Amino acid sequence: MAHRPDRRRGRSVCYSYRTMKRRARPSNNYELFTCALKGHELVGVDAATVTEQDAVFAREADGVRWYRCLRCDAWIPTPLPVTPVSDTVPTREQVEIPLRGPALRDRYVLRLIALDRFIHVVVLTGLAIVIFFFLGHRRALQSDYNRIMSAFTGGPGGTNDLHGFLAHFKHWFFVNPAHLYEVGIAALAYGALEATEMVGLWFAKRWAEYLTFIATIVFIPLEVYELAHSITTLKLATFAINLAIALYLLLAKRLFGLRGGHKAVIARRRALGGWAAVEANTVYPAKV
Repeated sequence: MAHRPDRRRGRSVCYSYRTMKRRARPSNNYELFTCALKGHELVGVDAATVTEQDAVFAREADGVRWYRCLRCDAWIPTPLPVTPVSDTVPTREQVEIPLRGPALRDRYVLRLIALDRFIHVVVLTGLAIVIFFFLGHRRALQSDYNRIMSAFTGGPGGTNDLHGFLAHFKHWFFVNPAHLYEVGIAALAYGALEATEMVGLWFAKRWAEYLTFIATIVFIPLEVYELAHSITTLKLATFAINLAIALYLLLAKRLFGLRGGHKAVIARRRALGGWAAVEANTVYPAKV
């Protein structure tokens, strides 16, 4: 059991271990994960002196410097610099706050969508390559197919007795080459569109959010039509993912002026990810 002062009533309150454990769960998971990957964002580690004005992100006590990570708010102890590069810690105007708060969370979500688009690009590009390879070697492939299938079925003409997947594969040799060529071009064009979305989302471009939203909702009615005829796990997963992406972009990213639009996004980013947020999460040592 532990006692903690209650500021409202001026008395101690007893907390159980389970309560303290629940209260100790960090709310900055994205920041902690990013710092684990990239390292902490520390300011003034090579400064000769640290003043009280720097207490927001740098402090000194008992010969030890404590630097605050501007991303995850962790305080990191470091020894005093042997050969300082600068006399003082940089001012706030000279420091760029790294992504934190909602802006960092949105960056992870957008990059997750970008990875989804990357999978689309790989599949569509692979499909186009297969189609064009098939068109370029159609006669040789058909001859090899007939010879192999005849060996399986016991002689010439046996391909007419095929069923299932092998029978469906046989029909590709009778499809109009011009139609296959159009399908290949369409796959490449859509793959290029998905690649554009992928790059824009990875770098958190606003235009990519609009492009991805429009390209996603265009196919939702078709997915609903397909689900109305037959329901499969793949169709349901595809529909759920695309619907979630569209709703996230529309509501969380405030597209088309919704919920204040881009101005509200910028204002929220500054309030929860700028110096105001750093100040709000700063705990100053008690003065004796």
